Amino acid sequence: MAHHYLTLKEVNVKRSMVLPLFALIILSIACSFTFDLGRPGNYEIVTVEAAEGWTNTEIIVGAGDILSIEYISGMWSPWPGGAYDAIGSGGDPNCRCNVMDAVSHAALIGRIGDNPPFLVGESYRHRIGETGQLLLGINDIDLYDNSGSIEVEVTVIRD
Repeated sequence: MAHHYLTLKEVNVKRSMVLPLFALIILSIACSFTFDLGRPGNYEIVTVEAAEGWTNTEIIVGAGDILSIEYISGMWSPWPGGAYDAIGSGGDPNCRCNVMDAVSHAALIGRIGDNPPFLVGESYRHRIGETGQLLLGINDIDLYDNSGSIEVEVTVIRD
């Protein structure tokens, strides 16, 4: 039986195929895993109804936490026929119908426990100075003719 000896050229060709084959195996293994590179902290998607006043998010924030609230989708109205996002309708910021003065009518607002309300709008991100339950709502006192809802993402980054 005759022996076939590899030439130097054949050895180099086989050696040059090892690295790409090894890389392909590693990439195949890596692609079978999922990695959560997303959001830090805890987040929840919350629906805020225009006709409910304050929506209890059941999210507790603590003094020193960073609270982030981002408008995702939806429309609501403080009267029949309107359609507004978390920024609200504009309107008279000093209307007796507002929960918060100097803030757009029908804007998204928040409150922690029994503390004073704050403007959320489309985006809010601040370090919190108090501890309590996060409440979200529409800047409107006259809820009887409100309609619609908006969805927001609430993220709490614990200190």
